[in-house]
Amino acid sequence: MSTRADWAALLQMLSPQSGERILDVGAGKGELADQISRIAADIEVYAIDPNPKKVEAIIRDRPSVKASTSSVESLPFPDAYFHKVYTTMALHHYTDLDKALKEIGRVLKPGGSFVVLEIEPNSAKGRIFRLSGRIMGEHMTLMTAGQLSKRLDSSKDLKVIKTETAGAGYLILLLRV
Repeated sequence: MSTRADWAALLQMLSPQSGERILDVGAGKGELADQISRIAADIEVYAIDPNPKKVEAIIRDRPSVKASTSSVESLPFPDAYFHKVYTTMALHHYTDLDKALKEIGRVLKPGGSFVVLEIEPNSAKGRIFRLSGRIMGEHMTLMTAGQLSKRLDSSKDLKVIKTETAGAGYLILLLRV
């Protein structure tokens, strides 16, 4: 449900730089991860998704992205490995948000950034999104920007720096302290 305008806003906030290692959490088909990997030849982009079929597709179709099957609650990477982490339209699927935030904080370098793109649940797209999730039987916990900012800021390792509107959704930038 993300649009190209949402991705542009996320890319601006993420600000990928040469030489960085970046993790896409809940990468889906890996389209954005692939786009980021092309910004500079020496950016390493990793993608995780809990769905093995999506990961197989990333590996097959996007060789510039290092993909693996994993949940955000148990990331298969060493401590302080990534400069940046982002998630687009996936945080609402996390089954244990506190554990996920702890893991993201663990794999981020001190001073590293975590960018979240989520849908505003009370927008027209948000209402459609919630309805389709119920029909599909998906686990979803959609929060407003204010609710999620407050929840994210309660993490001991991550601090909210900025929140902004993006289309029918919003972006939140956090820094690893």
